[in-house]
Amino acid sequence: MYNQTGMRAASWKLLFYHPLFIAGAVLALLFLLIALFGGRIMPQDPLKTDLSRILISPGRGCPLGTDNLGRCVLSRLIAGCRITLGAALVTETAIFSIGLCLGIVAGYFGGLLDRVLLVLIDTLLAFPSLILALVIAGILGQGLGNLIFAMSAVYWVEYARLARSMTRTIREKTFVLAAIASGSSSGGIILRHILPHVLPGMLVYATLGISHIIIGISSLSFIGLGVRPPFPEWGAMITEARDYMMERPLPLGATAGCIIGSVACFQFLGEAFQDFLNPRQSHVGLFSLRKSGKAGIPGDP
Repeated sequence: MYNQTGMRAASWKLLFYHPLFIAGAVLALLFLLIALFGGRIMPQDPLKTDLSRILISPGRGCPLGTDNLGRCVLSRLIAGCRITLGAALVTETAIFSIGLCLGIVAGYFGGLLDRVLLVLIDTLLAFPSLILALVIAGILGQGLGNLIFAMSAVYWVEYARLARSMTRTIREKTFVLAAIASGSSSGGIILRHILPHVLPGMLVYATLGISHIIIGISSLSFIGLGVRPPFPEWGAMITEARDYMMERPLPLGATAGCIIGSVACFQFLGEAFQDFLNPRQSHVGLFSLRKSGKAGIPGDP
C-alpha cells in the first residue's frame, strides 16, 4: 500500500513545496493556536447567557452575533475547537496505539492470536463503524469520555487490519528472516525491523483517519451523545443553531465551516504525506511535475 523506503528516498525539501501540505499545515497551525490560546482572544465568556441579547446580529463584542440563549457565537466556536479537536486527537491516539500494537503482534507471531484477531476484526467490520459507536455511546450515556471510549472501541479494527497486513508482508523479507536466524529476540526484531517499516504508512493512515473521527464525534454530539450542556462542541452547536437557521444562518454556517475546515486540514496533510511516501504515484502539485521534469525546487540541484 505504501512504499516502505519512501521516507528515506524522498526529499524532505520537496514535501514543503507540496500545495496540499502547505494548505494543511496552515490550517493545522491556525486550529492549534486557537485551541491553545483561544481563551485569550474570546470576546466573551462562552457559557454566559444573556436573554436580553438573544439572536442579535454580528456587531461589536460579538463578531458572529449571539445564539438562542444570548451567548457569543464566536466565543463558543473558539471554546468548541479545543473540545472537538482535543477529543478527536485523544481518540485517534487511542485507536492508533491499540491497532498498531495488536496488528504487529498478531501479524508477527501468527497462530491462535492472529486467528482470534481476524475473527474479531471481521465481526466488528460487519457493522458500520459509526452505527456501532452510536450503540455503545447510547448504552454508556451522554458524556465526552463515554463518546471517546465508544469510538475507540470501534475504530481501532481498521488500524489493526492494516498493521497486521503490513507486518505479515515485512516478516517475509530477507533481512527479517536473517535476524530471526541469527537468534535475535522477537521484541528486538519488532522494534528494529518491523516497526520502522510499518510506522510511516500507519501515520499516513492515521492522519487521514482523524477526519473521520472529527466527523464521528460531531455527528454523535449532534444527536446529544457528546458533551453535556452548556459546554460548547461543534456538533452540539449545529443542533442548537438549526432551530433558528432561517432567521440567523451565520451561527450554523460558521460552525459547519469550522468542521469542514478541520476535516480538510487533515485530509490535505494525509494526501501530502501519502504522495511523499509514494512519489511515483503522486498526482498532485510538484510531485507529479517533478517526475516529468517540468518543475524544479529553488536551491535543489
